Order: sequence, then structure tokens, then C-alpha cells
Amino acid sequence: MALDVILKSTLSTISAIILVLTLMLAIPAHASVLDVWEQLKAPGNINIPEFNFSIATLLFYGLLSILVFRLSSFGILSFIDAFVKRTGKIDGFLKMSIIIPAYNEGVTIASCIKSMLNLNYPDYEVIVIDDGSSDNTFNEASKYSENGVKVIRQKNTGKPGAINTGIKNASGEVIITVDADSKLHPDALTWIDRRFSSNPRLGAVAGNVKIDRPTGLLKTLQSLEYTTSINLGRRSQSLLHCVMIVPGAIAALKTKVIHEVGGFPSDTFAEDFDITMKVLKAGYHLEYEARAIAFTQAPDTIEDFMKQRRRWYRGMMQVLSKYQGMYFNPKYGTAGIFGMPYMWLGVSSYLINMFLLFILLTDTFSYIVNYSSHDLVLLASGMLIYWALTIVISVYAVLIDPMPKIREILASPLYLFYNIFIDSVGLMAFVEEIMSLAMRWEKPKREELE
Repeated sequence: MALDVILKSTLSTISAIILVLTLMLAIPAHASVLDVWEQLKAPGNINIPEFNFSIATLLFYGLLSILVFRLSSFGILSFIDAFVKRTGKIDGFLKMSIIIPAYNEGVTIASCIKSMLNLNYPDYEVIVIDDGSSDNTFNEASKYSENGVKVIRQKNTGKPGAINTGIKNASGEVIITVDADSKLHPDALTWIDRRFSSNPRLGAVAGNVKIDRPTGLLKTLQSLEYTTSINLGRRSQSLLHCVMIVPGAIAALKTKVIHEVGGFPSDTFAEDFDITMKVLKAGYHLEYEARAIAFTQAPDTIEDFMKQRRRWYRGMMQVLSKYQGMYFNPKYGTAGIFGMPYMWLGVSSYLINMFLLFILLTDTFSYIVNYSSHDLVLLASGMLIYWALTIVISVYAVLIDPMPKIREILASPLYLFYNIFIDSVGLMAFVEEIMSLAMRWEKPKREELE
């Protein structure tokens, strides 16, 4: 498979870099860079201070510059997007079909359906697909049949198969996918309709996913991650009409576009990313609407969190490999030139972060053992600057969000350390994907929605 070739070659390169770094940092040899400063200094001229950097330090700052550029681009593009008014006047309400795929969701399905029935929108239908549940999901959902909810039961085919069944039974011009553990803001469909009304080339709209009841430190940090890394990134991409992932908790796609691209694929762990790539490849625009809000449950234990993120990361690698022909391909517009490289950078950022941490820890160890490491101050200063930048961007992302939360601002100093943790999970998923280890689709434990 092409994925195996890419990942194995990447792993080999990474291993070689780690080996070289280890040798460089183990040997106390710090040479000036190409003697540039020596060449600039001449007798009688103004004294120029000597700066002798190890290659490891230069690599550290090179990688750090990539992360700073990525983080800064989030802020700059999202700031510009805030002044671009794309939501137009609604001439006529599009009929929308809300599809809720459900597998063993007896605890949450009733609350989810109630949320759908209380939307401030005049023309929509609700379709629940019980995908072979072994609990009381079907019975709970069937209680709302008298309210017009269509409930369809089928053998287990997986989430993409359940959504495709819902599409076959839908009559709306726009398909809205909603996870069974999620709720929608009453005005969500109205804002989505405004997006479609303002851009005839729009194939899909990504909504704003928020953590439902983000109590506890782990959920609060996940909530901050959704606001900063995920939603701020989508704001940036939306400016260029190439949002790269329409989230399963609230994804809006034109029905005719879904039929054109052949429905939701089932050969990766990330069906939402996969369908997004199919729509972009077909030449349609994708945008983000911050006011179309969905509230979803998040893992509240480390075990559930790791299961979820491993699936996310492996699914993203699978999709990126599947659509590698779009990478830097001008045929696909901003999606190929900007979107794909951005996603590759996002997937590889945890590798970069691990390199930075490795270099910093190795230099710290050298200082402890030898009581000498003239680059440690430079490395620590660089990390402090990056830490400060993550706090600034995080606070900015929270403040421009339609529903800012003070607890997210208070948690922003911890965000860099949280990223180190999820980077380690990403690295684990990377190795698992290279080794083609089998992985089941596992869900976090559910709580009843309020």
C-alpha cells in the first residue's frame, strides 16, 4: 500500500534524525555555522559577538519556526475571516434532513432527538438509523415516531453505512449528520442555511463543535483544544473555502453533492474527513460557520481519550494517503495548495514536537552531567516564547468564539503541556498504523444528555 511506503520511509527518516541528534548531543562539540561570523569580522571593524550554535540548536529553532508559523497563520487568517461577511439573506428555506446514526446509544438517543425537535427552523426532518444496536436504542428512538421522526433499523454496517442508509431515505436538499451523543443549538440550521444562500459553489458547511458540560481538567482542556486547534483552524481554512474536515457532530452537505461523489466511504477510520476530501476533490467550496453550534460528549477518562485520539490520528493518516494525489496539486485550488499541506503539517506536528522535546531534554541532561551547556538558555528561551504564543492564540480563539468560556482562558497556560500528551498519543497511533495493527471502533462511555 502507498500508506505503508510513506509511513515506513517517514519512520526511517525520523529514526536516522534521532540517531544523528543523539550522536551530536552526546559529543561535546559545538562548531560555528560555516564560520559565517568569522568571515564577517575583519581587523579594525566593530566587534561582532561570537555565536556558536550546535547543529541540534539550529534544527531546534528551524522546527520551532515551523510551529510558530503554523500557529501564527491560525491567528492571522482567522482574524481576516472575521471581517469577511459571507452569510447572506435567506430567500427561501432549504429543506434539511438530519441523520443520526446510532449504535448502542440508548442512554443518549432520547435527549439527542429532543434537541432536534426543538430547532428554530421551519423545514426539516429527523431520521434515526439504528445500526444493529443490542441495547434499547431502537425502542427509545421509536417513542418519537409520533413526532415525525423516522426510525430505521438495520444490521450493523458501521457509521458510514448507517449514514448512507439515512441519505437514501432523506428528502432534504441538505443532509445534516449529527452524532447520537450530541445536541444542536436551536439556531444552528438557520446559520447553515445562510451560508448556503451566500455561496452557490458551496458543497458543505462545517459547524462549531463544543464540549457538552466541560467539567474537570481533562474535559476543559479538550474544550480549549476544540476552540483553539480545531475551530480556529477551520476559521482559517474557511477564508480560502477549503475547510478540510466537516465534523460528524454537525456536518452539513448538499444532497446532490453527496450523490455526485458516491456517498460516505467506509474504508478509513475517519469518514468525516474522507467525505470532505471527496467533496473538495469534486471542486466544491467548504466553509465553517461558528454560529452553527453542536454540543457533544467528550471522554472523561484517559483510557477513553486515548482510544478516541488513536482512531482520529490513524484515520487522518489513512485519508491523507488515500488522497495524496491532491497534495500541492493546483488542479484542486486552495485545497491542494494550502489545505493538504496544512493537514500533513498538522499530522506531523506531533513528530516535530517530540523532536523539540527530545533536543531540550537531552541538552538539559548534558547540563546536569557536565554542568555546561551553552545552548540550554537558547533552547529554553525558544520554548518560553512558543509557550507564550500558544497562550496568546488560545485566549484570542476563546474571545472570538460565539460562546467564550472563562474556564478555557484560565486553562490556556496548561495547553502546551496538554499538547505534549496528545502528541505522544499521536506518535503511538503513527507506529500502530505503520505496523498495520488491527483496531476496533470503540466509543467513550456515554452519559445522559441534559
